[in-house]
Parts: sequence; structure tokens; C-alpha cells
Amino acid sequence: KRIREELYNMEIIVQGKGIEFIKPDQVVLNINFYKKGNTYEEALEKGVANVQNFVNELLLTNGFQVEDLKTRSFRITEEYRYNSETREQIFDGFKFNQSATLKFDYNKEMLANMMVAISKLTDAPNININFGVKNEKECRRKVLAKAYDEAKNQAEAIAEAAGKTLTKCVKVDFKPFTTSYLSEGDYGRDFMCAEKAAYGAARNIVNTFTPEDITISETLYCLWIAE
Repeated sequence: KRIREELYNMEIIVQGKGIEFIKPDQVVLNINFYKKGNTYEEALEKGVANVQNFVNELLLTNGFQVEDLKTRSFRITEEYRYNSETREQIFDGFKFNQSATLKFDYNKEMLANMMVAISKLTDAPNININFGVKNEKECRRKVLAKAYDEAKNQAEAIAEAAGKTLTKCVKVDFKPFTTSYLSEGDYGRDFMCAEKAAYGAARNIVNTFTPEDITISETLYCLWIAE
């Protein structure tokens, strides 16, 4: 009997895609501190001073704590330059490089003040701004639910066209979670420095600056049984 039932069952494989357009609720500053020195000690001293300057002039004066600056990487490496006459690599000192992130809740007023403050930094590091969402799990849940519902609707339509009734989903597969929960908008320090000379720069930013929505999508592959 089971064999006869399996012969009359129909397997339906469908792909469902869920998409959400979400307004950013978090600002992410990607910061790169870069300094050179003739010796290892000089590069280290200049680099640490550069980081401390950023902490003193921007972090602490804007209500942040030192712990809010999260270090991604830290390294000091030798640098070389190519001599085209001798065709040799010539030692050119040491390079200090520290990458870090600073995250805070998205607020236009706060962002405007931060952008102006960054433009006024002395010996400023390289800074890019992205926008993200804080509750990534909830975003993922909504997107996956949409993808599943779309797959089910497709399977029901196929089953109905074949004169069958959709009974259950027996297998679900999906691509690894490589979704980026950051807006693709990327705003560098050059843009912010252009605001430095303008009167009322912070107010202008508040009135004209709006980050694009974050697009999140996930794809599910579902195997359904129809009888």
C-alpha cells in the first residue's frame, strides 16, 4: 500500500525568495589609523598617539567611552619601495595600521554633529560611514518567513495545476547566511571635509542627508509533497 501511495505522490521542488527593505537604525564608522616611522618604535609611537588623539578629540567629547571603539586588527609591518634604476626593493621604514569600528544608534542630529567633528579632527584617520540594523536576527526571521511563504505559494499553484493537493514540506535547504546587514551607501572623509568650510554644516546635513534603505534577501529551496 505504501508503494502505491508513493507512486501517486508528486514531489515539487521550488525556490522561494524573501526580500525586505529596512530603514537603517545604526551608524557604523569604519576607521583606519595609518602612520609611518623610520623605526618600529617610531611607527608604534606615532600610531598610538594618532589613536589617542581620536579618542580625546572625538570619542570622549561626544559622550562615548573608550570601550566603544572596537579594534578589528592591529599590526606593524616593514615597508619597501621599488627602485627602478637598481631594480631592487629598498627598505622604507615601518607602517602602523589599526582598523576599528564605532557604532551608535542612527540619529540625524547626532550623525551631523559627528560628521562635523570628524572634519575638524587634527591628524584625522581615514573614516568611512556605513548604515546598518541592530536586530539582525529579527530581520533574518522576517526574510526567511517571506521566502518560505513564497515557496509554498508556488508549490500550491503547481499542485493545483496537476490536480493534486499539497500536503507537506519534507525538506528545506538554503544558501549560507552571507547576507550583509549594512547599507551599500559608503561615505568617505573627503565628503565630510567639504562641509568643513560651510556655515551651519550640521544643519545642512540634517536637512539633506538620508541614507538609503538596506535591502536584505534570502533564498530557500523547498521540497513539497502533493497527493
